[in-house]
Amino acid sequence: MSGVRILGIGSPSGDDQAGWLVVDALLAGGLDDIDIDKLDRPGASLIPMLENAAWVILIDAMQGSGRVGGIQRFDRKDWPDYRHGLSSHGFGVLAALSLARELGSLPPRLDLYGIEIGSTNPGEDAAAVIAAAAQQLARRIADELPRTGR
Repeated sequence: MSGVRILGIGSPSGDDQAGWLVVDALLAGGLDDIDIDKLDRPGASLIPMLENAAWVILIDAMQGSGRVGGIQRFDRKDWPDYRHGLSSHGFGVLAALSLARELGSLPPRLDLYGIEIGSTNPGEDAAAVIAAAAQQLARRIADELPRTGR
């Protein structure tokens, strides 16, 4: 079983790049010794990416009722609380995680972060508030990693 895997989920549509921006910030900060990937609306193909890791950190855009740029962390027990889901893409993150749980494919530790977004217009850049939130979340994640004894 490998150590930490960080997965930024997104698409090239405006603020939906939030997860990708966190990955970019982590890589720019020197976290290149950890398994880090950007995923483009993975759907059920997320499930095999959860396997064989001790700790998976997922970051995705979410559209709910919070302020744009707000960051939320969800534990497994909190999954039902984001009824809006973390993804607007058909078979989204919540569906994939729920299926992975039923299949026994969840890692021992899974941290799920959502960044509240606004516009998801294809071809647009993410808003400045999303870029700032991505930087903030990347710092938060990087600060937590050394305490795990990676």
